[in-house]
Amino acid sequence: MPAYVHFKADGAKYSVDAKINVPLYNIEFLSKGTQGAKQFNMVDYKDVRNGKAYAISKIQGDSIEYGKVKSGLTKAALELPTFDLFTMAFQLSYYDKLPINFQITNGKKLYPMHNVFVKRSENIVKYNKQDMTQITYQFKTGDKDIVVKKFAGEKFPRFISYNRDGDNYELTFSDFVK
Repeated sequence: MPAYVHFKADGAKYSVDAKINVPLYNIEFLSKGTQGAKQFNMVDYKDVRNGKAYAISKIQGDSIEYGKVKSGLTKAALELPTFDLFTMAFQLSYYDKLPINFQITNGKKLYPMHNVFVKRSENIVKYNKQDMTQITYQFKTGDKDIVVKKFAGEKFPRFISYNRDGDNYELTFSDFVK
């Protein structure tokens, strides 16, 4: 299925706009926030389905609101750095690291990740008839397995794999526009 992801970082702000066209569904994941010296700081995340907001996460000061739009939002203390899946992959690709403790949101829920150890490996792969150094980041926490891949020198992911509770998601980027 076609998917388009636009990663943008200008030194002060970042944004991720992921569009996935599933049969009978147009899904868009939007994330934005500030860019610090060591990490992205999410302030707003939206899961939009067929043009309507389905779930959101908003960070203001030391609190976070999240949930399905039609069910109402839950407000909680912001205790950990928060990323959506695409921002987490962008964080790894851009900064080459994650905080040891953080949480992932899908808008509906928060998934705390504690004592995360990211395994980093490199190997040579063929891409467009050239040898490229591919960097792979892998980590497991609880029932979640996450893999992010990029080419050396790049600051965006080329592959994202996320496995949770028996659900497996893989996204491979085949073309890039600068």
